[in-house]
Amino acid sequence: MSAVNPILLFDGECKFCSFWVQFIKKRKPKNQFQFLPLQSETGKELLHEYKVNPSIDSVVFIWKEKAHIKSNAAFQILIQLGGFWNLLLVFWLIPRPIRDWMYDLVARNRHRFVKNNNCEIH
Repeated sequence: MSAVNPILLFDGECKFCSFWVQFIKKRKPKNQFQFLPLQSETGKELLHEYKVNPSIDSVVFIWKEKAHIKSNAAFQILIQLGGFWNLLLVFWLIPRPIRDWMYDLVARNRHRFVKNNNCEIH
């Protein structure tokens, strides 16, 4: 499945993740992203196609035939958002193992950030 627009795979069972999907949609309203739950059939097919571990606990950003995960996925999203958001790319200077450790810390605790964890996006 070749993507014309960037594809964002997210945890479709997480209200914290759906908050960020809505955040991105508000800033890129012209359907410039495709959003798919990791748990969907298409999401699973894309994980397989791009050789991403199906047990990944990360957003997966697919663009130009490459899958990005963890902090690299977040930076790719910032690039797509453009404008002010590109100022945050300065954090790319932090070594990837440290960035990914911080990403994993948030990912492990994301269900604690919201009381009602039922996702509104599917």
